[in-house]
Amino acid sequence: MNDISVLIVNKLLSMGFLNILVFLLSMAVVYAILKNKKLLGDNPVINAIVAFSVSFFVFAFPIISGINIISPLSTFITQAFVIGIVFFLGILMASIFYPNILKFLEEAFKSRNVLFGMIALSLALFVTSGLISIVFYSPPGKPITPSPSTDISLLVSGLLIVFIILLIASHISRGEK
Repeated sequence: MNDISVLIVNKLLSMGFLNILVFLLSMAVVYAILKNKKLLGDNPVINAIVAFSVSFFVFAFPIISGINIISPLSTFITQAFVIGIVFFLGILMASIFYPNILKFLEEAFKSRNVLFGMIALSLALFVTSGLISIVFYSPPGKPITPSPSTDISLLVSGLLIVFIILLIASHISRGEK
């Protein structure tokens, strides 16, 4: 017998509900960026129209191109969420031994090394989730280059993680601000 969550997710997938969630998510992100950065001014109607248009293109891309965006995007969001939980638990456990952890984190996150580490972590998530296949998508009729094997993806991810750890370790050992 199938688990109830499997039945629910399969039903939502067959109805296209997750495509609508991608549409709403992309619309919210684009609107927030436009509103925060004021790229098109302060008019919320213009920001909403542009956000709706961009998110509709994101919504139509899987249908027009035939590529699945749901699976890599859900993998990316899940991996980012798990890393966030691990980071939160690390901060929680460190706060037991270091009572003023928030001040330390505030100073540590002003460092350039932390920025580079976050960029490397984002790139590692981008590669391991499969979202890179959407960026390097080749339209029908063109030969499709084979995707790297799981071993190569794990090797690249491992190297990026080691790089992040080395950046953080060098930051801590130098006591940079």
